[in-house]
Amino acid sequence: MLINALYQPVAGHDFTHVIADYPLGIIVGSDLVAAHMPMLTVREADGSVAIEGHIPRADPLHTVLAQGREVLLIFPGPSAYISPDWYTHAGLPTYDFEPVHIRGRATMMDQPALEDHLRRLTDHHEKQVRPQQEGPDTTPSAGPSGPWRLDASAEATMGRLLSAIAGFRLRPRTMEFKSKIGQNRAANEVASTADRLSLMRHQDARYLADLMERTATPRNEKGPPGR
Repeated sequence: MLINALYQPVAGHDFTHVIADYPLGIIVGSDLVAAHMPMLTVREADGSVAIEGHIPRADPLHTVLAQGREVLLIFPGPSAYISPDWYTHAGLPTYDFEPVHIRGRATMMDQPALEDHLRRLTDHHEKQVRPQQEGPDTTPSAGPSGPWRLDASAEATMGRLLSAIAGFRLRPRTMEFKSKIGQNRAANEVASTADRLSLMRHQDARYLADLMERTATPRNEKGPPGR
């Protein structure tokens, strides 16, 4: 992935945040087969980060992963269209976005590790769908508004399906992270772009607006255009 020098990762925000917020990634094998699967980052004992996921055994990529062949994980992350009308100085239409590319070879999980991964993956997503009025320290409410938990019926269903899927853990050999959030524009234009994005309906636009307001370090004057 080409990364303009302007669009290096910004302080206080790294690729693990993107994967946590946008966990549905793309697994690409060397023979150009691909699968879209949710994944998680996990912290290893030595402080490094690994990527965990699972895949149907019927998918051709299961063989690729199980054989230890290198794969490319793509996490598209958030993206939003940027209109030149939002700039004070002349500009052209563009996109702001935060993709992550990770290459590496996977090791396969045993069944207990796979079960643990699936539970943590579910917990991770259920925390994201907690109603806004419930804070992080709020006791989950009962019923459809609270985080879903595995019950006896769900446990039985998962038990029947476990034999049809395989879990994997991948330690990155290389990692590329591009954070394009208006660093090539003047400070007032970054602020006005964030304001416009915050009003958009799409979640990605509001996500990028918040990120720009918190972490962007714009140029004091217009820099070279980037891609």
